[in-house]
Amino acid sequence: MLSTDIATLFCSECIQGMATWDFIIWIGIAIFGTLFSLRKCHRLFKRSRLIEDMPTSRIRSASQGYSELIGLAELQGNPRLAPLTNTLCLWWRYSIERYQRSGKSSHWVTVEKRSSEHPFHLKDSTGLCQIDPVGAEISCRHQRVWHGSSRRPTGNIPDLKNTSGKNMMSMASAPISIGGLAFGRRYRYTEHIILEGDPLYTLGHFESDATGIRTLHPKQLIGNILSEWKQDFPTLLEQFDRDGNGELDLEEWKLVRQAASEEANTRQLSQASEPVEHQLSKPPHEGLPFIISSTEQTQLSSRFRRHAFFYAIGFLLAGSLSCWLITSRFF
Repeated sequence: MLSTDIATLFCSECIQGMATWDFIIWIGIAIFGTLFSLRKCHRLFKRSRLIEDMPTSRIRSASQGYSELIGLAELQGNPRLAPLTNTLCLWWRYSIERYQRSGKSSHWVTVEKRSSEHPFHLKDSTGLCQIDPVGAEISCRHQRVWHGSSRRPTGNIPDLKNTSGKNMMSMASAPISIGGLAFGRRYRYTEHIILEGDPLYTLGHFESDATGIRTLHPKQLIGNILSEWKQDFPTLLEQFDRDGNGELDLEEWKLVRQAASEEANTRQLSQASEPVEHQLSKPPHEGLPFIISSTEQTQLSSRFRRHAFFYAIGFLLAGSLSCWLITSRFF
């Protein structure tokens, strides 16, 4: 535990007389803060520039690979239910925190946190693209934050339109408190959701025919069909065992392969007549961000720049402290 007061760090003579381990801890904190702030600043600024410089693509004509798409969230199939509020949505994320007091200090501790991994869709004027949210940095316009006295929320749920206030909570789920002390445990619930029709800005790896069915070589497709048929071998025998000996000889296998070839041609013709399936997912390259946001593009870029600026200030302060500690101790 540190025995050195923070005010001591601004006194050159105090730094020289500081215990060795105290100095090592403080210089370690300062250097870590410098490097951490520099990394975060570079990361956020890079995202801001990437959003500003990346041209927006249309789904129908987007190039394969890293692309930027803008459109509306589209419902395909059944909607999802947000776990805390049972709201019909396309995607959800929630966290449950418990208010914990230890001595004179108190803080919120996360006890449960989950997010949906089911794909949803983005639609623009040229087509439809499936969005795989796994691994994405997702920010939503719809958010609920409220409090309660039980691990799972009960009672009335605040409306999505009125969740901007910090102190909003449902009367049915609010803990009773006297003098600032709550009876039982206090919990805070946070839920983010994407609804149908929400505007979406996305930046990720775009791929047409993500299943690879359209680009399969005929031999590969025939092999896949044969594998499917072998899983139901009794039916295969019933159709092609001409001599009834319970086995498929060489001539009968030729008939099987011929039938598989005809089935492959039929499937390829069927696929050619169907619209191309598009998918946006996490880029295979770790250095490229995967972003999904319902924030307008310029606002999103400005937010990243603003956060980068704050980390730049942190870098300067932590870096200055590191230099001050080193020069005061050794020079």
